[in-house]
Amino acid sequence: MCSWGIVTDELLADPVEAIHIAAEWGLKTIELRGIGKGRRIPDIEPDEVNRIKEALKETGLTVSALSPGTWKCSWHEPEAEQQADRFRRTLELAEQLDVKRIITFSVRRDSKDDKAIYDQIRDTLGSMSTDAAARGMTLCIENEKNWWADTETAIKRLLTDLHDAGLRLNWDAANYVDAGGHDALTTWKNLRAFIANIHLKDVVVVGQMHRWCRLGEGQVGWTELLPAMLASDPVTMSIETHCPPLLENSLINRNWLRQFEASD
Repeated sequence: MCSWGIVTDELLADPVEAIHIAAEWGLKTIELRGIGKGRRIPDIEPDEVNRIKEALKETGLTVSALSPGTWKCSWHEPEAEQQADRFRRTLELAEQLDVKRIITFSVRRDSKDDKAIYDQIRDTLGSMSTDAAARGMTLCIENEKNWWADTETAIKRLLTDLHDAGLRLNWDAANYVDAGGHDALTTWKNLRAFIANIHLKDVVVVGQMHRWCRLGEGQVGWTELLPAMLASDPVTMSIETHCPPLLENSLINRNWLRQFEASD
């Protein structure tokens, strides 16, 4: 039977409350990202970390990944100077919570980028990957529209260059479709050797506009993609609903996934 997970802030802002709900729904893992009061991992107090540990112990759930939002900015923005420190603190938190995966973005594309920018981004993400690997962790880039890992070509280039450094992919099929991708199933097959984590959401794209939607109601093609993914090597798959009302739609997404459990 497949073990699904969920990103806690797709349920509630309070990760402890979200952990208990996830357990009630029969989910097995949680991903930590937003933690309430406008904060995101790793901006968390020690007592909050202890509450999360206790909730995990009570429910038997584990943390599949930490998502600090590193490089959810361009190379040229003031926030770029903060990324190294945010990543360092995320690694320290991952050790406290015994988490083996960190999700990062691949630097947002910017009109100020020049021809040399790719090499700088590659080297920075490579250094982050080796730092994570030195602690027994895997760094995963999340593919997203207008980032340096958005199209299949861009994703494959970065991951091929940094495979030996340990960089892997957090595959988000809805983000791939939003970035203009077609036939997510074929692209997943082409990229699956790189994939170490998966986000589950859906999307409808019209022109340059997109609308996140519940699983099976968009253009990803989950009814074909999910069985193929489930039949391959097991990879953590986390619900990332993205369409309000979050709690209600997350439950609908969780129940929609039940149809794939019997054949897993």
